[in-house]
Amino acid sequence: MKTKIPLTRLWVHEARHQEAATNAIGRVLNAGKFVLGSEVEAFEREFSAFLGLSSGVGVGSGTDAITLGLMAGGIQTGDEVLVPAFAPSATASAIIATGATPVLVDITPDFGLDLAQARALLTARTRAVVVVHLFGGVDDMTPILGVAKAHNLWVVEDCAHAHGVRYWEKETQKWRMAGTMGDVGAFSFYPTKNLGGIGDGGFCCSMAAPVLERLRRLRQYGWRERDNSTQVGRNSRLDEIQAAILRCALKDLDHRNDQRRALARAYLEAFSSAKIAVPMLLPSLQTHCHHVFHQFVVRVAAREQLRRVLDDHGVEYGIHYPRALSQQSAFKAYTGGRPFPVAERTAAEVLSLPMHPYLSEHEIHYIVSALSDLHA
Repeated sequence: MKTKIPLTRLWVHEARHQEAATNAIGRVLNAGKFVLGSEVEAFEREFSAFLGLSSGVGVGSGTDAITLGLMAGGIQTGDEVLVPAFAPSATASAIIATGATPVLVDITPDFGLDLAQARALLTARTRAVVVVHLFGGVDDMTPILGVAKAHNLWVVEDCAHAHGVRYWEKETQKWRMAGTMGDVGAFSFYPTKNLGGIGDGGFCCSMAAPVLERLRRLRQYGWRERDNSTQVGRNSRLDEIQAAILRCALKDLDHRNDQRRALARAYLEAFSSAKIAVPMLLPSLQTHCHHVFHQFVVRVAAREQLRRVLDDHGVEYGIHYPRALSQQSAFKAYTGGRPFPVAERTAAEVLSLPMHPYLSEHEIHYIVSALSDLHA
């Protein structure tokens, strides 16, 4: 059946935003500087201010942001880095790019890092942990940071899904932005993200000025000044056109995130009165997290039935992610022969329903009503 309701719709597809995006590209063309110019500098200031920070570093991709974030902490060959087994393959690839060894850790039912297992896997070589904030939520950072402090671990937050997510810190009675709690926050600006460009792009942030300075050197060959590498770095720079586009997108990010939360509430309300024969686990509006619903992810054991029903009704969906890292041949060497029951069961059950700021409540009711065709 022809698609009636797409999984996502990008902000830049909206006619009212296209003029601003086109003007932003023209501004870069007229300026004639395409790498690390005034647009990148402006975006770094503006997105840092959004996060409540003084500065940040634009890089080539979200994957590079994780790699550079680890390198800024001195992570290298021979080191071990803890990472959840249910995560994008990009996260594990970013660790391997440093020369370090990813150590896969099972997850909790709410997509968080299984901290008890993480503690059990600590060795003399464990130097860091990558915390992955999935689907627009945030992991429970206070206990993770407690373990990291006790064992001198470098903490990188993978915030590819977490632009604008806030975490309630009980100890300080304050909201903290995802990406500002660990040693480095790593963001992706892939087009489908809540803050997306029209190509690849990434961002690293830190509360520590010396870390930011290391990140700036690392993104460009390790240069302290041009053609003087004081350490081995990479070529990973946010380009001027992406920065200009992202400046446009950033202006409405809070509004788009609010729309996503409102639509998530509409989904949950529609599900509350729906008669669906198959048990389904829905996302929740958690009290410790100001969720921004990058995805609206349901979990159902009968996923193939759910897929067929959605296909029959023209509803596009996604599966993020169909295999845990432990189930992918590229990462089997990092399992240590351990089972990952929660991560692998999660991979078999998750399905992302349409979620974007331009979804209508009518479409949500159509989607949920279609699921009444599911049979036990």
